[in-house]
Amino acid sequence: MADRTCIVTGSTLPRDQLIRIVSGPDGVAVVDLAEKLPGRGVWVTNSAVALRRVADRGLLRRSIDAKFDDIESTLEQVGQLMRMRAMATASMARRSGALIGGAGKLLAEGGFEGLLAAPDASEREFRKLSSRLEVTWTSRTFDSEALGHICGRPSLAFAAIRGGKAQKMAEKLRFELMRLERFYATSACHVR
Repeated sequence: MADRTCIVTGSTLPRDQLIRIVSGPDGVAVVDLAEKLPGRGVWVTNSAVALRRVADRGLLRRSIDAKFDDIESTLEQVGQLMRMRAMATASMARRSGALIGGAGKLLAEGGFEGLLAAPDASEREFRKLSSRLEVTWTSRTFDSEALGHICGRPSLAFAAIRGGKAQKMAEKLRFELMRLERFYATSACHVR
């Protein structure tokens, strides 16, 4: 993955730590999360603070001749889109059989790459599962309702994604979760 330079900080970072912004046909800046929109784009560090600085300093006007209409609504929309992408990736993993929900099933099966735990889940159970499953990363991004929604239940405290054949799916889910967590400046997926 090629490195890019943030227009706010000037630091060179890998693309997974940046957000791409392009100019729309009407001169309004568009956040390109899929990195597929046409045209020349600029890269900004993946955080709400960095996007605010871009808007406040008028950096987009100089680089791609664009501006954000309303930065607050843009920040809210970007956060929602990132959350939707992460949930869609997790749902796709569940439908393919790569994501399994429920602490009992996880302990019975094993062989997982990452562990997803609701923030309100038992800390003791979380430590026990992450230790026994020997996962390489953990995330506490989704609450129990969101995890339940992904797995087709009312609520769920724990889910895990397999490695092995589902490695690409696990990497994609980790990427989307890290991107979402970085945007809100919480701790990203914890590499073990």
